[in-house]
Amino acid sequence: MSKPVILKNCIIASYDVFINNGEILIESGKIKKLDKSGNISKKYTDNATIYDLKGRLVLPGFVNAHSHLYSSLSKGLSPVGPNNTFHNVLSNFWWPLDAALDEESVYYSAMSGLLDAVKHGVTCVFDHHASMNYVDNSLETIEHTFNEIGIKGVLCFETSNRKSNTNFEKHIEENITFAENHINNEQIKGMFGLHANLTLSDKELSQISDTISNFSEPIPIHIHCGEAEDDLKYCKESGYEGPVDRLNKFNLLTSKSLLAHCVHISKTDKDIINNIQPWIVLNSESNANNRVGKVNRESFDKYLLGTDGMSFDMISSFRSHYLLGKGLSEDFTELYNLLFNWQNQFANLFFNSIGHFKEGFDADIAVLDYIPETEINADNLIGHLIFGAKGGNVFMTISNGKILYHNGNFTFLSEETIKNEIREAATRLHRRYYG
Repeated sequence: MSKPVILKNCIIASYDVFINNGEILIESGKIKKLDKSGNISKKYTDNATIYDLKGRLVLPGFVNAHSHLYSSLSKGLSPVGPNNTFHNVLSNFWWPLDAALDEESVYYSAMSGLLDAVKHGVTCVFDHHASMNYVDNSLETIEHTFNEIGIKGVLCFETSNRKSNTNFEKHIEENITFAENHINNEQIKGMFGLHANLTLSDKELSQISDTISNFSEPIPIHIHCGEAEDDLKYCKESGYEGPVDRLNKFNLLTSKSLLAHCVHISKTDKDIINNIQPWIVLNSESNANNRVGKVNRESFDKYLLGTDGMSFDMISSFRSHYLLGKGLSEDFTELYNLLFNWQNQFANLFFNSIGHFKEGFDADIAVLDYIPETEINADNLIGHLIFGAKGGNVFMTISNGKILYHNGNFTFLSEETIKNEIREAATRLHRRYYG
């Protein structure tokens, strides 16, 4: 058994926890104890590995509630046609990309994205995958990267029948098989992925509903919902009040459902959300990039933060969420709940004990490479994250008590070697993309 680990001389912050100049004891992958610096380490002088963090800020590992690992190798690609509308962005960039993905590029896309996640202190990822010409076992391919790197993931395949895609049945099977096989897995779980209302017919939604309702606990869905006005318009033209209403009519919503975006939804949709309480995940940077509008956060009692594949820097995304929201008028209590409470509430619907610095919880930890120069306390912590930490580069990332990244280096692989492999896979992917 490995020696206990002690993080000392650090600022410890999680929901309802703030210790200035504290230390954390980690044993058997779990948080064992928190205390003021010196109170723990003096008892373990010869029997623990001790890291002096020199005043750095220590937070629970971050949760990315909506990501697209398959997009990680898209950097440098150009659309193959006009991208002046949201539908054109899909049909001339994202759909050609996911059509070009094969087993190799799915693996290395996931590897690239998760290495970036670890560099930014992310220890739990909810991923929404698409690779239309590589469906069978695609989620297992992604799972391999999670297992190699050592962080938690909740995976699904983006079920869609765009352009009468003949793989629709395979999409369903991939979601169901993966979710079933991971019910008792403590590190990896499955959801049922859907692309969006606008690429699924009523008949297809009915088939999906019948399929997932056959389980004692229906598999929760993960879907782009009301991301652009096209989605709302499609649902209304199909006879529904909006995208949430349509999902509800097919009994697809539960308190574990994950609805990404919800920028363009109706009053009826909002009423349904407030009644059923599915989880809404906002993606401020992506919405700004795609010019789809700004979400009305006041419509929701609580919400989550994702990146929609833009990055894995959750602190930077949190800062953008602030800047693209209300700025100086923001309620810091709401932002505190978002980062330290709501993200972890949702994650704990799938995993039992993450996101808090409590005895017995998983030691999933992000040590920011940020040493405050001014007074820091629980009341001004959010301000330090937005204006001090800014980009969320970390000094150390720990998952299940294992140090994955420390002082600029991964502890379990050669970054140079894996980056060379990723570049080679990306080159082949880009050739297929351009045909």
